[in-house]
Amino acid sequence: MDDERVKAFRMLKPPCVELSQAALRYKVNKTSAKDLLKCLEKLKATLQAVSRSLDTKLADYVFFPLSHIFGESQRLPSRILELALHCLHLLITQGWRDQVSSEVGKQLLILLAFLAGRSATDAKCRDVDEDVGSVAFDCTTGLFQSSVALSLGDEGVIKSENIPLLGHAITVILDGISNGSALKVRLAACDALKALISGIQDQEALRNFFPGIVSCLTKVLSTGMKSKISYKLLEVCIQTLEQVLCKVVGRNGSASDEPALEASQRARKADMKWLEATSSQVKKALATVTPLRYHNREEVLDALFLLCVSILTKCRSSLAECAPLMVETLTTLSSYSGTGDTNLRAQQLQQLLASDPDLVEMLREALQDSVVALPRVVGSNDETKRRRVIEQLSTAFRLLFDQDVDLGALRDLTISNLQSSVAAMVHASPTRTIHSVADGSVEIGRVLQSATASVDRRTFSPVVFDPTSQAGAIAGLRMLAKQLQLSSMSTVLQQRLTASLRTSSGNEQIGSLWLMVQLLEYNSLQNENIDQWLNIPSDDFDAQRDDVYSFALEVLENSTYDDAIDWRLQALSLEVVALQARSQGKDFRPELVDTLYPILERMGSSNAALQQHAVTCLSIVSSACGYPSASELVTDNADYLLDAVAFKLNQDDISPQASQVILMMVRLCGSPLIPYLDDLIESIFAILASHHGYPPLVESLFEILNAVVEEAGKSSPLAIQSGTGSAPERRQPYKPTTIADLITRLQSTKSNPIEADFPPPTEPDPEPDAKTTLPPTTTPPPSDEPPPLSKTHSLIRTITLQTTHHLTSPSPPLRRLLLTLLASSLPTLATRTSTDTFLPIIATVWPHIANPLFSTSPSSPIKSNDLPTLLVALTTLTTACMHGGSFLLSRIEDSFPPLVELYSHLERIHLQEEKQLGRSRASRSLKFRCWDACVGLVVTMVEYVGITREMEDGVFDILVGEPLGRGREGVRECLEGINADWLWLVEEERKARSKDGDEDAESRWKPPVVQGWEFREVKF
Repeated sequence: MDDERVKAFRMLKPPCVELSQAALRYKVNKTSAKDLLKCLEKLKATLQAVSRSLDTKLADYVFFPLSHIFGESQRLPSRILELALHCLHLLITQGWRDQVSSEVGKQLLILLAFLAGRSATDAKCRDVDEDVGSVAFDCTTGLFQSSVALSLGDEGVIKSENIPLLGHAITVILDGISNGSALKVRLAACDALKALISGIQDQEALRNFFPGIVSCLTKVLSTGMKSKISYKLLEVCIQTLEQVLCKVVGRNGSASDEPALEASQRARKADMKWLEATSSQVKKALATVTPLRYHNREEVLDALFLLCVSILTKCRSSLAECAPLMVETLTTLSSYSGTGDTNLRAQQLQQLLASDPDLVEMLREALQDSVVALPRVVGSNDETKRRRVIEQLSTAFRLLFDQDVDLGALRDLTISNLQSSVAAMVHASPTRTIHSVADGSVEIGRVLQSATASVDRRTFSPVVFDPTSQAGAIAGLRMLAKQLQLSSMSTVLQQRLTASLRTSSGNEQIGSLWLMVQLLEYNSLQNENIDQWLNIPSDDFDAQRDDVYSFALEVLENSTYDDAIDWRLQALSLEVVALQARSQGKDFRPELVDTLYPILERMGSSNAALQQHAVTCLSIVSSACGYPSASELVTDNADYLLDAVAFKLNQDDISPQASQVILMMVRLCGSPLIPYLDDLIESIFAILASHHGYPPLVESLFEILNAVVEEAGKSSPLAIQSGTGSAPERRQPYKPTTIADLITRLQSTKSNPIEADFPPPTEPDPEPDAKTTLPPTTTPPPSDEPPPLSKTHSLIRTITLQTTHHLTSPSPPLRRLLLTLLASSLPTLATRTSTDTFLPIIATVWPHIANPLFSTSPSSPIKSNDLPTLLVALTTLTTACMHGGSFLLSRIEDSFPPLVELYSHLERIHLQEEKQLGRSRASRSLKFRCWDACVGLVVTMVEYVGITREMEDGVFDILVGEPLGRGREGVRECLEGINADWLWLVEEERKARSKDGDEDAESRWKPPVVQGWEFREVKF
């Protein structure tokens, strides 16, 4: 050991001598601070190398040159002071250790207080550098850890003359904690304060410093939620506060435990008075610290949790007034869910409650106060406060239930205030934001596409509360309801809520039903988990669920247009139906008689939220009942739905929801449902005959018929068993007979002269022999009658014929709907029926479409409001011509002159618009589309119906102008089929007229030369 000390001395001597000489020269300004910096760096490196060999004597030897540096601290740069303090820290912790004498300790304490803060006498000292301040506090921490130096007196009692010195040091430390220039300075000051509290053995002296220490720490902690203070500083401050409270007013630090004071009755009374006065002040201080229980850092929450536990376990008698506040804080700290730290805190709190019944009683009283204040807090606009109170209530119930505490006295108050609180939240929820209304007719397509049993549609979206602004409160209410469901008051709670469903109204009724849905959902999940292993009947729960289900059916039996029924109540009733279906599974199928129609009725609601709720409910029900999709569920239960709708229609119920249900059924099920609609369609036409003067009603009913026709058109030919027709055929254009055709014809005639003109004779049937008995023939005689029509085809034919009677309606939207229906039904009838069946239908339909279209006087201008209907009418006539074929030739011949006039009028207004807007913009206008539809009608007439010789000139006049010039599809082929030579002549004439007369001869058109023959030039 002596060898190591000698070796260390030899290593330390050169840098110490060099530093001492440099410091003396610096005093007389004969050297620079840079030389001092180099000397200190060498000394620090040497101290770190020999730190294990340092002792008290070596520390005294090294401190001598350092004292010159500290003497010039006012003139030296901060970097030099920092290095000198690092060397001093090594001397204190590795050299002197716990052998610092009182005198040296006092000198060092004065020095460090001056370097870390400011002089006690000179207020004009410069500000302390943050690096210098943090290292100075580190040195102070090492100094306070030396018990001999810290006592500053004999036998652990601090002398009275040393109190001001220690007080100044504490003042500097507290100032560094509260006003430090950097985080590391404040953390170092906290460490110094913790070392001071641990090292002071004089309880009386520590009591004198206690108010200032608590006040400083409380000041820092009270601003933790308002200002951006580091969580590390908050954590260390809370730990320091715990340390000083436990040492001063704790069980071990109480003056009443000291033998000297136990012998003195006067001292005991003084001690009790001090504790009483201090306890009230500490309670106020802790009240400003406990809001940190809502901090977002687990480190702060854990430190605060340990503070509360320490106060309850170590300062229980001295800080009895603070116990309820600590219990409340611990409950809040155990309220956060989802983290392992929270579960650990909850377990520790359970152990603390189990060891002290008085704490359980405090928790019960706090719970009672929270239950009383629950309606008032929930009715406020502070969402954060609502969430915190509800979470604290839920945690308190859980803790008390785990301790088997009887809460019978709180049962009625809890249930009543819970209902009132939920009703207040329902009233405070932003209904306008949730109640977003959408047009049902516009949204119906997307609704039907989403009404399938998919995983994405098996979760209800919240409708009672706002999921954004009230998310925390909703989660807390659910948690509270689950806690109550697990307690002894669950049965009474369910009975009260079920009874209030029929006795209450408005927000209270909605809140009660929402609570019951949460309880039923939680119980269903619990029963599913139990039923996996045990088969335990739950009659009480099933009875309550059936009562709520019965109430939900009563709500859903009312119309969606009944304003007396809140739409949120209907949405919650749909959730109850879904829960019942989930719990019963396939056994729920008989209940579809009462539930399926109300669900589909809500799918046609104009309320978007209620509509989506119905879609989700249908998806859940179809999955629970074992159907692969919602479409199959509706198809398999079509008889239930048709009976329900027919019952309404037969009662002359013309409300819109019935037609919406039929429309959704047709869209959802498609063609398999159509054969079941014969009676329903008959009822629809009966209503149309009685209420034809109500356009909205007529339109809604014809939307159903249009959907029937469209779905029938989408079905395959196998779905309609009378498919004997064929696709429309184009007429073959006329082709003149050529020499090659004649040669081919003559060659075929020469090779088989007889069979070319006459068929071969058939042999006569052999006469039956008398001895031979022939079996009777089974071939049925040929019949000219068409095959019988299927149900679907009969319905489409009936719809088509009945639709024509309503084309005289004055409503343009209704006329367009009817024309669209005819345009959809004619292709289905033409391609899947016989000609003898279809042609009478088209003969009936044609005049109802063509006569109003061509009866308009050409002199009267076409209004802009008439253009949409005109466009649909032209499209429907085009479809009729395509499928009617040559059967319509005579009708086309009669309608051709007004058609030419109509085309001229449309072309004129189209060209006028094109001049104003330009060709690009005009090509997207309604006038252009009407003109294009008229051109398409003419082309379809030529290709599918045919024209007479008298009509060819008119067709050429129409098609060779703008249609041919624009290159419209099908125009050239159509004209070539009529007369290709004429088309060639017209095009050559157009080319010749487009040439400029001043051009040279080479660019002009010249007649062709064929095999040396020159044709004369044609003059156009």
